Amino acid sequence: MTQADDASHGALMRARGFLPLAAILISACGTEEPAEPTESITYNVDASRISVSGLSSGAMMATQLHVAHSSLFNGVALLSGGPWYCAQGSMKRGLGPCMKGGDIGNAQLIAAAKQAEADGAVDSLANLADDRAWIFHATLDEAVAEPVSQAAIAFYAEFMPQESIKYVGDVEATHGFPTLKTGVTCNEMASPYLNACDYDAAGELLAAIYGELEPGVAAAGELKDVPQPGADDATMLDHALLYVPESCAAGEACGLHVALHGCLQSAEYIGDAFAAGAGYNEWAEANRLLILYPQVASSKIAPLNPMGCWDWWGYTEDGYATQAGPQVEVIKATMDALAGRKL
Repeated sequence: MTQADDASHGALMRARGFLPLAAILISACGTEEPAEPTESITYNVDASRISVSGLSSGAMMATQLHVAHSSLFNGVALLSGGPWYCAQGSMKRGLGPCMKGGDIGNAQLIAAAKQAEADGAVDSLANLADDRAWIFHATLDEAVAEPVSQAAIAFYAEFMPQESIKYVGDVEATHGFPTLKTGVTCNEMASPYLNACDYDAAGELLAAIYGELEPGVAAAGELKDVPQPGADDATMLDHALLYVPESCAAGEACGLHVALHGCLQSAEYIGDAFAAGAGYNEWAEANRLLILYPQVASSKIAPLNPMGCWDWWGYTEDGYATQAGPQVEVIKATMDALAGRKL
């Protein structure tokens, strides 16, 4: 793969918050040693309440997980993300239309999804029909063009009713994860890429997926490290973060939500800031939800991924967007380990 010939340095710097393909072009930041994972413990996971969300490159991974394992997930939320397999294995496409908008080629993506289904590489697309999708694009986002989010809506509209897709496009925020009070100012694109916008994105997306929720409460549970099986072979850290509400620790049946960080947002760069501050845990505590925060690793050599972005353009292997994708496999294996069974 080669860098898009027409990508300017200025455009890359504006896209720094999205950071997926631009990561390949910018030097790595300093990192801190990840914590040692704790011993694996299983939980009473309610397989009927499993969902996924992600920001930026995490949004691209979220839709890959959702489509690959549609029999498992019942909802998805994308913040500044595009449709499944948007880059089609091409860095040039990823850096171009999948960030800037333009000819994304949804018909090709839909055809590719149907072919993957026929090949047994993803679950039956019919499973998507009763799912819910929440798509978010901030008005001040200069890293990802608004048509990219619209393309995600059009992709999902092929497989689920329009009324099952909720679009939020009127929040005055930059490229990042909007919170009520945590993070930098709402119009500042800077680490930890949490933006204090008086907008509770975590609560909004969970309600869109699960319906009416009990009001969030103080996160009195435990945020802990858990192993990510096979992480080394997928350019991931050896541990994920897991929020365990007190009720889940006591053995009650709990749903499971997978929350995927963006680039420069893993534990290598910001410790537990995303997991502790994005706002998921307060809702999880009140609504019996385990929150799994998988962690991707940065890499300064092949594959070159210095900002720790999820693989949504093919730096691990060609099947990255399917069940055979190395990072998809690790996240699924981590979920199975938490449940003590194959979900």
